[in-house]
Order: sequence, then C-alpha cells, then structure tokens
Amino acid sequence: MKAVVIILGFMLCAVPALGDGVSICYWGAWANYRPELGAYGVSDLPADLCTHLVYSFIGLDGEGNLTLAEEIDVGGKSSYIKDFIKLRETYPKLKLIVAVGGYNEGSADFSKVCNNDTLRAYFVSNLVQFVEESGFDGLDLDWEYPGQREGSQESDKQAFVDLVRDLKEQLGPKGLELMAAVPITQWAVGIGYDVANISKHLDYISLMTYDMHGTWENVTGSNAPLYGQLTDPAGDVLNVQAGLNVWLTNGAPASKLVLGLPSYGKSFTLASLEHAGTGAAHAGGGAPGPYTGETGTLAYYEICLAQQQSSWNVTVVKDNYAFASSGLQWVGYDDPSITFAKGRFAKQNKLAGVMYWATDLDDFAGYCSRVTYPIIKAGIKGFNSL
Repeated sequence: MKAVVIILGFMLCAVPALGDGVSICYWGAWANYRPELGAYGVSDLPADLCTHLVYSFIGLDGEGNLTLAEEIDVGGKSSYIKDFIKLRETYPKLKLIVAVGGYNEGSADFSKVCNNDTLRAYFVSNLVQFVEESGFDGLDLDWEYPGQREGSQESDKQAFVDLVRDLKEQLGPKGLELMAAVPITQWAVGIGYDVANISKHLDYISLMTYDMHGTWENVTGSNAPLYGQLTDPAGDVLNVQAGLNVWLTNGAPASKLVLGLPSYGKSFTLASLEHAGTGAAHAGGGAPGPYTGETGTLAYYEICLAQQQSSWNVTVVKDNYAFASSGLQWVGYDDPSITFAKGRFAKQNKLAGVMYWATDLDDFAGYCSRVTYPIIKAGIKGFNSL
C-alpha cells in the first residue's frame, strides 16, 4: 500500500526551547559535501532548537597531535569553524562544542596516547589550546571505545578516567564544558568505563542509544527501540530503557545523562519477500541513500521522501520503534511520534535532556512536509510535555 506520511498536529506549532533541559545537537561537517538536496552547512544548523551544537569531528594521531579534516587548519582557521563560531553572535546563549574521535577514528591512537602519562598530557594540552583558540565553549569526547576494537588495551578503562580528569582540571577553571558520548550495553560499559569516577568530571554524558541493530546481525532489527522487540532474543538488553538502566545502576547521576535520539535508520536488503518484519533474514545492508550514499543507513529525510515517492509498507509500534519495507528494501527507524515518546521518557526519568545524531540527517528543509526538523522538534516537545 502507499505509505501516508502523517505529521502530528503538535509538530506544526512553534517549538519552545527545552525548558530546564539540554538539547545537544551533533553536526557531521562532511555533510557539506553531500549532493543536491543533502548538502548541509553551517547556515542550515538549527541553532534555535539546540542548547549545544557539536562540531564533529577532530581526531588524533599516536603521538597526541590533533588530526583534522583537510579543509580545517589547526587553530580553527577554516571557514567552516569560523562560520560555526559566528553563530554565537546571533545566539549568545548557545554552547558551541567540538567533538574529538568518532567511530571512524577507532580506538588504537586513543589507547596508546591515554595510557602514557607524557603523551596524554601533550594531547590534553593540544585539545585545550584548540578549544580556546578556536573559540569553542567546550569539548566532547567520543572515544569509540575504551577497551574495545583493534589496538585497545585492558588498561583503557583507567586511562579514560585519567583523560577525563586531566581535561576537566584544565577546562573547568576556564568555564569550558566537558562531555562524552558513550555506549549503553553492560558489556561495553563494564570493559571501558568507571562510571562513578568519570561522572565526577563530566558535565554531561550522552548515551548513544541507537545503532542497536545492523548488518553485523543475521536478521533485521530497528535502530533504537525504546522498549525492545518481541522478535529480538536480546530485546531485554538492546533497547533504550535497558541502556539507561545500565548507566544509572553503575552510578551515573540522572542529572548528567542525556538521551540519544537518532534522526536516521538502519537499512537492510531482505533475503526474500516471505518475511518483512523485524527478525527477518537479510542479504546485507540496504541500498545507499541518494544523498548520504552509505550502505545500510538512511537519513530520516531519505526515508520519508522514499515513502512519498513510492509504495512502502510502514509499521509503527506505538512509542517503541518503526520499520518500513518496499520490495526487498527494509529500514528500521524512529518517526516523530516515537521521538516524542523518547523525549517524554527522558523527562520522566529526570535526565539532563536529549541529544541528536545528527542535525544533517533530520528532514532539515521540510522536504516531506511543511515542518523542518521534525525529529528534533518532536524530542523537544516530548521533553517539555511533562
């Protein structure tokens, strides 16, 4: 059947700020280079919807030097960073943050540098200098992940504590913020995170409550179910509620935790047309989106545009997750109604606020309706609904 995209009435209203919460919005700077409708730069950022905007990413080498995308010079001399920092002129209360790391950065260089006192001190000095000279208001640590992936060490758990402590000692007195993005399974947290000790030094801890299912598994699964999937044997572990509980039970204060909300979906190519729900056999990642170009991942605007342009069967499991299929193409994602429920869930659990990955993946121009940024606005509406 033809999918009908329904924009809830509350999405058409003006969206207030998050009230007493934070709205942390990540931007992948590489979105500048996407083709046609997907091209997304500083002028597109929803500064009025975010308390924090996060520039992603800078990196490091094995000696503690900062490594930057070729269009960025150390010291923030690129036009992208300059334009990013200029947002403060229009939005003086907006916090402008730079993130170091990311999944593609890996763990090996973090591990080498942070386990060595001399290299770590040099790395910390470089980071603090970069934050100050570029004009950022703080730093986001995105080491993916301590104790995991190639090049990691068992001592990474303590090394991450040391890194966070050393950075806070230098950033704190300058009035600069320090936050971190973290995984949410007990296995990952147990290996890499001394929750009680890092919580002392971090202003915010952003929970990466997404990427719970993907092509590394044998069957389809939605990206970020709030309460789990009946067809998922790990459904009691791989869901937003369980991930939050991992951090709370390990000693993180709710007042520092920020709930991650995805504005993208995980896609698959089904093995056959016989089964097109969650838990269906697949033959690999879904076809790349026309603008993001990544196998197995679709931006929300690519999902809603596809549903407008061709026939998709859409299933929304109320306040939990959604998925859609067309032929052999399948995608699991969050629509605005689910994002609203998650924002409300964050407030119910007295969290600091919500976080979005990423602004450039939402329907930022309102291609599918009259509403721009429907995912971000839904999360804010949900948080403010209590």
